[in-house]
Amino acid sequence: MPLSSLKRRGTHQQQPTPAVNQQEQQQQQQQQQKRVLPTNHRVKQAGQGQQQRVVVQTNQKGRRATHRAATASVVTDHHDDDDHHHGHLLWKSVTITLVFNTVGFCISVATGWHVHLDLLGAGAFFFSLLPSLPLAKHNTRIAYSSFAVGLWSLRLTAFLFYRALVVQHDGRLTTTLSTVQGTLLFWTISAVWGVGTALPHTLGTTNARHAGYTITNVLGMILFFVGWLVETVADLQKWSFQQHAPPHVFCNLGLWKWSQHPNWFGDLLLWTGIFVLNLPSLVIIVVVAGSSSSTTTTTTTAWRSARRVGCALLSPLILVVLFYGQATGRISNARQKANERYGYGTDPVYTEYVDTTPLIVPNNVVGVGMGFRY
Repeated sequence: MPLSSLKRRGTHQQQPTPAVNQQEQQQQQQQQQKRVLPTNHRVKQAGQGQQQRVVVQTNQKGRRATHRAATASVVTDHHDDDDHHHGHLLWKSVTITLVFNTVGFCISVATGWHVHLDLLGAGAFFFSLLPSLPLAKHNTRIAYSSFAVGLWSLRLTAFLFYRALVVQHDGRLTTTLSTVQGTLLFWTISAVWGVGTALPHTLGTTNARHAGYTITNVLGMILFFVGWLVETVADLQKWSFQQHAPPHVFCNLGLWKWSQHPNWFGDLLLWTGIFVLNLPSLVIIVVVAGSSSSTTTTTTTAWRSARRVGCALLSPLILVVLFYGQATGRISNARQKANERYGYGTDPVYTEYVDTTPLIVPNNVVGVGMGFRY
Protein backbone atom coordinates (compact mmCIF):
# COMPACT_ATOMS: atom_id res chain seq x y z
CA MET A 1 0.00 0.00 0.00
CA PRO A 2 1.39 3.33 -0.93
CA LEU A 3 2.71 5.54 1.82
CA SER A 4 0.53 8.38 0.69
CA SER A 5 -2.56 6.30 1.20
CA LEU A 6 -1.55 5.49 4.77
CA LYS A 7 -0.97 9.11 5.53
CA ARG A 8 -4.36 10.04 4.19
CA ARG A 9 -6.06 7.29 6.21
CA GLY A 10 -4.36 8.32 9.43
CA THR A 11 -5.23 11.88 8.89
CA HIS A 12 -8.85 10.95 8.27
CA GLN A 13 -9.05 8.93 11.51
CA GLN A 14 -7.64 11.73 13.70
CA GLN A 15 -10.10 14.45 12.57
CA PRO A 16 -13.60 14.24 14.16
CA THR A 17 -16.70 14.32 12.11
CA PRO A 18 -18.97 17.36 12.12
CA ALA A 19 -21.72 15.42 13.91
CA VAL A 20 -19.37 14.45 16.68
CA ASN A 21 -18.24 18.08 17.06
CA GLN A 22 -21.80 19.28 17.39
CA GLN A 23 -22.59 16.61 19.95
CA GLU A 24 -19.55 17.51 22.03
CA GLN A 25 -20.43 21.19 21.89
CA GLN A 26 -23.95 20.43 23.08
CA GLN A 27 -22.58 18.35 25.93
CA GLN A 28 -20.21 21.13 26.92
CA GLN A 29 -23.03 23.67 26.83
CA GLN A 30 -25.18 21.38 28.96
CA GLN A 31 -22.38 21.00 31.47
CA GLN A 32 -21.88 24.76 31.55
CA GLN A 33 -25.62 25.22 32.06
CA LYS A 34 -25.51 22.68 34.88
CA ARG A 35 -22.71 24.62 36.51
CA VAL A 36 -24.41 28.02 35.98
CA LEU A 37 -28.01 27.01 36.73
CA PRO A 38 -27.59 26.43 40.50
CA THR A 39 -25.95 29.83 40.86
CA ASN A 40 -28.75 31.62 38.98
CA HIS A 41 -31.33 29.64 40.88
CA ARG A 42 -29.77 30.60 44.19
CA VAL A 43 -29.67 34.26 43.15
CA LYS A 44 -33.28 34.06 42.08
CA GLN A 45 -34.29 32.40 45.32
CA ALA A 46 -32.30 34.95 47.30
CA GLY A 47 -34.00 37.77 45.42
CA GLN A 48 -37.40 36.23 46.04
CA GLY A 49 -36.58 35.74 49.73
CA GLN A 50 -35.44 39.32 50.08
CA GLN A 51 -38.61 40.50 48.45
CA GLN A 52 -40.61 38.29 50.74
CA ARG A 53 -38.76 39.65 53.78
CA VAL A 54 -39.42 43.21 52.61
CA VAL A 55 -43.09 42.40 52.11
CA VAL A 56 -43.29 40.72 55.52
CA GLN A 57 -41.52 43.62 57.20
CA THR A 58 -43.78 46.08 55.42
CA ASN A 59 -46.84 44.11 56.46
CA GLN A 60 -45.59 43.93 60.01
CA LYS A 61 -45.00 47.70 60.07
CA GLY A 62 -48.43 48.21 58.58
CA ARG A 63 -50.00 45.94 61.18
CA ARG A 64 -48.14 47.74 63.98
CA ALA A 65 -49.23 51.13 62.64
CA THR A 66 -52.78 49.86 62.27
CA HIS A 67 -52.66 48.46 65.77
CA ARG A 68 -51.38 51.73 67.19
CA ALA A 69 -54.03 53.67 65.33
CA ALA A 70 -56.68 51.21 66.48
CA THR A 71 -55.38 51.40 70.05
CA ALA A 72 -55.40 55.18 69.97
CA SER A 73 -58.87 55.12 68.46
CA VAL A 74 -60.11 52.69 71.09
CA VAL A 75 -58.60 54.70 73.93
CA THR A 76 -59.87 57.99 72.54
CA ASP A 77 -63.30 56.58 71.79
CA HIS A 78 -63.45 55.02 75.22
CA HIS A 79 -62.46 58.32 76.80
CA ASP A 80 -65.04 60.16 74.72
CA ASP A 81 -67.68 57.62 75.71
CA ASP A 82 -66.66 57.99 79.35
CA ASP A 83 -66.74 61.78 79.08
CA HIS A 84 -70.09 61.61 77.27
CA HIS A 85 -71.51 59.25 79.88
CA HIS A 86 -70.49 61.40 82.83
CA GLY A 87 -71.54 64.48 80.89
CA HIS A 88 -75.09 63.42 81.67
CA LEU A 89 -74.28 63.92 85.35
CA LEU A 90 -73.46 67.56 84.64
CA TRP A 91 -76.77 68.13 82.90
CA LYS A 92 -78.64 66.35 85.68
CA SER A 93 -77.02 68.70 88.20
CA VAL A 94 -77.89 71.70 86.03
CA THR A 95 -81.47 70.47 85.69
CA ILE A 96 -81.84 70.11 89.47
CA THR A 97 -80.61 73.69 89.97
CA LEU A 98 -82.99 75.03 87.32
CA VAL A 99 -85.94 73.12 88.80
CA PHE A 100 -85.26 74.53 92.27
CA ASN A 101 -85.13 78.08 90.96
CA THR A 102 -88.23 77.59 88.83
CA VAL A 103 -90.13 76.38 91.87
CA GLY A 104 -88.82 79.37 93.80
CA PHE A 105 -90.06 81.73 91.08
CA CYS A 106 -93.52 80.17 91.13
CA ILE A 107 -93.76 80.42 94.93
CA SER A 108 -92.61 84.05 94.86
CA VAL A 109 -95.17 85.01 92.20
CA ALA A 110 -97.98 83.13 93.95
CA THR A 111 -97.31 84.17 97.55
CA GLY A 112 -94.80 87.03 97.67
CA TRP A 113 -92.88 85.22 100.44
CA HIS A 114 -89.24 85.89 101.19
CA VAL A 115 -88.59 82.97 103.52
CA HIS A 116 -87.95 80.44 100.76
CA LEU A 117 -85.51 82.57 98.74
CA ASP A 118 -82.22 81.30 100.16
CA LEU A 119 -83.65 77.92 101.13
CA LEU A 120 -84.18 77.05 97.47
CA GLY A 121 -81.42 79.16 95.96
CA ALA A 122 -78.59 77.93 98.17
CA GLY A 123 -80.16 74.55 98.90
CA ALA A 124 -80.08 73.68 95.20
CA PHE A 125 -76.29 73.29 95.44
CA PHE A 126 -76.62 70.40 97.89
CA PHE A 127 -79.19 68.49 95.86
CA SER A 128 -77.25 69.07 92.64
CA LEU A 129 -74.54 66.85 94.15
CA LEU A 130 -76.76 63.77 94.13
CA PRO A 131 -76.02 62.62 90.53
CA SER A 132 -72.26 62.58 91.14
CA LEU A 133 -72.23 61.02 94.61
CA PRO A 134 -71.74 57.42 93.33
CA LEU A 135 -68.47 58.54 91.71
CA ALA A 136 -67.21 59.89 95.04
CA LYS A 137 -66.89 56.33 96.34
CA HIS A 138 -64.11 55.57 93.85
CA ASN A 139 -62.51 58.97 93.24
CA THR A 140 -60.68 60.94 95.92
CA ARG A 141 -60.93 64.29 94.14
CA ILE A 142 -64.66 63.99 93.53
CA ALA A 143 -65.14 62.93 97.15
CA TYR A 144 -63.27 66.02 98.39
CA SER A 145 -65.12 68.29 95.99
CA SER A 146 -68.53 66.86 96.90
CA PHE A 147 -67.74 67.21 100.58
CA ALA A 148 -66.66 70.83 100.11
CA VAL A 149 -69.73 71.85 98.10
CA GLY A 150 -72.06 69.94 100.41
CA LEU A 151 -70.58 71.43 103.58
CA TRP A 152 -70.71 74.96 102.20
CA SER A 153 -74.28 74.54 100.93
CA LEU A 154 -75.63 73.04 104.15
CA ARG A 155 -74.03 75.69 106.35
CA LEU A 156 -75.08 78.62 104.18
CA THR A 157 -78.63 77.33 103.61
CA ALA A 158 -79.18 76.65 107.29
CA PHE A 159 -77.89 80.07 108.33
CA LEU A 160 -79.80 82.03 105.68
CA PHE A 161 -83.01 80.10 106.25
CA TYR A 162 -82.78 80.63 110.00
CA ARG A 163 -82.18 84.33 109.43
CA ALA A 164 -85.14 84.48 107.05
CA LEU A 165 -87.38 82.80 109.64
CA VAL A 166 -86.39 85.43 112.21
CA VAL A 167 -86.51 88.45 109.92
CA GLN A 168 -89.38 87.17 107.71
CA HIS A 169 -88.86 89.91 105.16
CA ASP A 170 -85.75 91.15 103.34
CA GLY A 171 -86.17 94.87 102.82
CA ARG A 172 -83.41 94.89 100.20
CA LEU A 173 -85.63 92.82 97.88
CA THR A 174 -89.02 94.42 98.49
CA THR A 175 -88.93 96.55 95.37
CA THR A 176 -87.43 93.85 93.17
CA LEU A 177 -89.93 91.15 94.16
CA SER A 178 -92.95 93.46 93.95
CA THR A 179 -93.40 92.77 90.22
CA VAL A 180 -93.38 89.64 88.09
CA GLN A 181 -90.58 91.05 85.94
CA GLY A 182 -88.49 91.83 88.99
CA THR A 183 -89.18 88.38 90.44
CA LEU A 184 -88.21 86.74 87.17
CA LEU A 185 -84.98 88.75 87.10
CA PHE A 186 -84.16 87.74 90.68
CA TRP A 187 -84.65 84.02 90.08
CA THR A 188 -82.86 84.17 86.74
CA ILE A 189 -79.83 85.65 88.46
CA SER A 190 -80.18 83.01 91.17
CA ALA A 191 -80.20 80.25 88.53
CA VAL A 192 -77.14 81.69 86.77
CA TRP A 193 -75.41 81.93 90.14
CA GLY A 194 -76.28 78.32 90.96
CA VAL A 195 -75.26 76.80 87.63
CA GLY A 196 -72.22 78.98 87.02
CA THR A 197 -70.74 78.86 90.50
CA ALA A 198 -70.89 75.06 90.64
CA LEU A 199 -69.10 74.59 87.29
CA PRO A 200 -65.69 73.64 88.76
CA HIS A 201 -67.36 70.73 90.55
CA THR A 202 -69.89 69.68 87.92
CA LEU A 203 -67.34 69.82 85.10
CA GLY A 204 -64.88 67.93 87.28
CA THR A 205 -67.33 65.05 87.63
CA THR A 206 -67.30 64.48 83.86
CA ASN A 207 -63.72 63.20 84.11
CA ALA A 208 -64.03 60.50 86.74
CA ARG A 209 -60.74 58.89 85.69
CA HIS A 210 -58.61 61.60 87.25
CA ALA A 211 -58.34 61.40 91.04
CA GLY A 212 -56.35 64.64 91.17
CA TYR A 213 -52.80 65.37 92.25
CA THR A 214 -51.72 65.54 95.86
CA ILE A 215 -50.61 69.16 95.50
CA THR A 216 -53.89 70.34 93.96
CA ASN A 217 -55.99 68.29 96.38
CA VAL A 218 -54.16 69.70 99.40
CA LEU A 219 -53.98 73.29 98.13
CA GLY A 220 -57.60 73.25 97.01
CA MET A 221 -58.86 71.97 100.35
CA ILE A 222 -56.72 74.48 102.28
CA LEU A 223 -58.17 77.35 100.26
CA PHE A 224 -61.66 75.95 100.76
CA PHE A 225 -61.39 75.58 104.52
CA VAL A 226 -59.83 79.02 104.96
CA GLY A 227 -62.56 80.59 102.83
CA TRP A 228 -65.28 78.57 104.56
CA LEU A 229 -64.04 79.66 107.99
CA VAL A 230 -63.83 83.31 106.91
CA GLU A 231 -67.38 83.23 105.53
CA THR A 232 -68.76 81.38 108.57
CA VAL A 233 -67.06 83.62 111.13
CA ALA A 234 -68.07 86.77 109.24
CA ASP A 235 -71.72 85.72 109.11
CA LEU A 236 -71.77 84.82 112.80
CA GLN A 237 -69.98 88.02 113.81
CA LYS A 238 -72.41 90.27 112.00
CA TRP A 239 -75.46 88.30 113.10
CA SER A 240 -74.35 88.40 116.72
CA PHE A 241 -73.60 92.14 116.45
CA GLN A 242 -77.01 92.90 114.99
CA GLN A 243 -78.78 91.08 117.81
CA HIS A 244 -77.31 93.42 120.43
CA ALA A 245 -76.47 96.68 118.63
CA PRO A 246 -78.96 99.48 117.92
CA PRO A 247 -80.57 99.35 114.46
CA HIS A 248 -78.60 102.33 113.09
CA VAL A 249 -75.15 101.17 114.20
CA PHE A 250 -73.10 99.36 111.57
CA CYS A 251 -70.78 96.43 112.20
CA ASN A 252 -67.09 97.25 112.00
CA LEU A 253 -65.76 94.62 114.41
CA GLY A 254 -63.78 91.47 113.80
CA LEU A 255 -63.41 90.61 110.14
CA TRP A 256 -65.72 93.48 109.24
CA LYS A 257 -63.03 95.88 110.32
CA TRP A 258 -60.87 94.79 107.40
CA SER A 259 -63.53 94.43 104.72
CA GLN A 260 -67.05 95.73 104.12
CA HIS A 261 -68.06 92.25 102.95
CA PRO A 262 -65.66 89.66 104.41
CA ASN A 263 -68.26 86.91 103.99
CA TRP A 264 -68.12 87.42 100.23
CA PHE A 265 -64.34 87.33 100.34
CA GLY A 266 -64.57 83.97 102.08
CA ASP A 267 -67.01 82.78 99.41
CA LEU A 268 -64.61 83.77 96.64
CA LEU A 269 -61.75 82.05 98.42
CA LEU A 270 -63.53 78.75 98.99
CA TRP A 271 -64.79 78.48 95.42
CA THR A 272 -61.30 79.25 94.19
CA GLY A 273 -60.19 76.28 96.28
CA ILE A 274 -62.83 74.07 94.65
CA PHE A 275 -61.59 75.25 91.25
CA VAL A 276 -57.98 74.38 92.12
CA LEU A 277 -59.09 71.01 93.47
CA ASN A 278 -60.80 70.08 90.19
CA LEU A 279 -58.32 71.75 87.84
CA PRO A 280 -56.40 68.54 86.87
CA SER A 281 -59.63 66.87 85.77
CA LEU A 282 -60.47 69.79 83.48
CA VAL A 283 -57.45 69.01 81.28
CA ILE A 284 -58.27 66.18 78.87
CA ILE A 285 -55.46 63.65 78.38
CA VAL A 286 -55.62 61.10 75.53
CA VAL A 287 -53.33 58.08 76.07
CA VAL A 288 -51.93 56.38 72.98
CA ALA A 289 -50.38 52.95 73.66
CA GLY A 290 -47.88 51.31 71.29
CA SER A 291 -47.68 47.53 70.80
CA SER A 292 -43.91 47.46 70.20
CA SER A 293 -43.02 48.81 73.62
CA SER A 294 -44.48 49.07 77.08
CA THR A 295 -44.19 52.84 77.17
CA THR A 296 -47.14 55.11 76.57
CA THR A 297 -47.27 58.58 75.16
CA THR A 298 -49.77 61.21 76.25
CA THR A 299 -51.11 64.00 74.12
CA THR A 300 -53.23 66.86 75.36
CA THR A 301 -56.22 68.04 73.39
CA ALA A 302 -55.58 71.71 74.00
CA TRP A 303 -58.83 73.07 72.65
CA ARG A 304 -61.08 70.86 74.77
CA SER A 305 -58.96 71.50 77.84
CA ALA A 306 -58.99 75.27 77.32
CA ARG A 307 -62.74 75.21 76.83
CA ARG A 308 -63.32 73.25 80.04
CA VAL A 309 -60.95 75.39 82.09
CA GLY A 310 -62.52 78.54 80.66
CA CYS A 311 -66.01 77.37 81.59
CA ALA A 312 -64.87 76.51 85.12
CA LEU A 313 -63.35 80.00 85.46
CA LEU A 314 -66.85 81.39 85.00
CA SER A 315 -67.44 80.41 88.63
CA PRO A 316 -65.18 83.02 90.27
CA LEU A 317 -66.01 85.48 87.48
CA ILE A 318 -69.74 85.24 88.18
CA LEU A 319 -69.11 85.66 91.90
CA VAL A 320 -66.96 88.74 91.31
CA VAL A 321 -69.62 90.31 89.09
CA LEU A 322 -72.44 89.56 91.56
CA PHE A 323 -70.54 90.62 94.68
CA TYR A 324 -69.08 93.82 93.30
CA GLY A 325 -72.34 94.61 91.55
CA GLN A 326 -74.18 94.46 94.87
CA ALA A 327 -71.41 96.13 96.85
CA THR A 328 -71.32 99.10 94.49
CA GLY A 329 -75.09 99.29 94.01
CA ARG A 330 -75.01 98.46 90.29
CA ILE A 331 -77.11 95.30 90.62
CA SER A 332 -79.25 95.94 93.72
CA ASN A 333 -80.11 98.84 95.97
CA ALA A 334 -78.34 97.26 98.97
CA ARG A 335 -75.61 99.92 98.96
CA GLN A 336 -78.15 102.72 98.87
CA LYS A 337 -80.19 101.15 101.67
CA ALA A 338 -77.07 100.78 103.86
CA ASN A 339 -75.98 104.40 103.24
CA GLU A 340 -79.43 105.65 104.19
CA ARG A 341 -79.62 103.46 107.26
CA TYR A 342 -76.19 104.19 108.69
CA GLY A 343 -75.89 107.81 107.55
CA TYR A 344 -73.27 108.04 104.85
CA GLY A 345 -72.23 111.68 104.63
CA THR A 346 -73.75 112.51 108.00
CA ASP A 347 -72.10 110.00 110.30
CA PRO A 348 -68.34 110.64 110.08
CA VAL A 349 -67.42 107.22 111.45
CA TYR A 350 -69.51 105.35 108.92
CA THR A 351 -68.46 107.69 106.12
CA GLU A 352 -64.80 107.11 106.88
CA TYR A 353 -65.41 103.36 107.07
CA VAL A 354 -67.02 103.29 103.63
CA ASP A 355 -64.37 105.53 102.09
CA THR A 356 -61.34 103.71 103.49
CA THR A 357 -62.32 100.08 103.94
CA PRO A 358 -62.02 97.71 100.95
CA LEU A 359 -65.28 96.41 99.58
CA ILE A 360 -64.36 92.71 99.58
CA VAL A 361 -60.63 91.82 99.58
CA PRO A 362 -58.93 92.97 102.81
CA ASN A 363 -55.84 95.13 102.48
CA ASN A 364 -53.87 92.92 104.83
CA VAL A 365 -54.19 89.84 102.63
CA VAL A 366 -50.63 88.95 101.60
CA GLY A 367 -49.89 90.56 98.24
CA VAL A 368 -53.56 91.20 97.50
CA GLY A 369 -55.34 94.47 97.69
CA MET A 370 -52.37 96.32 99.13
CA GLY A 371 -53.05 100.01 98.63
CA PHE A 372 -56.24 99.42 96.63
CA ARG A 373 -59.89 99.56 97.58
CA TYR A 374 -61.45 96.28 96.50
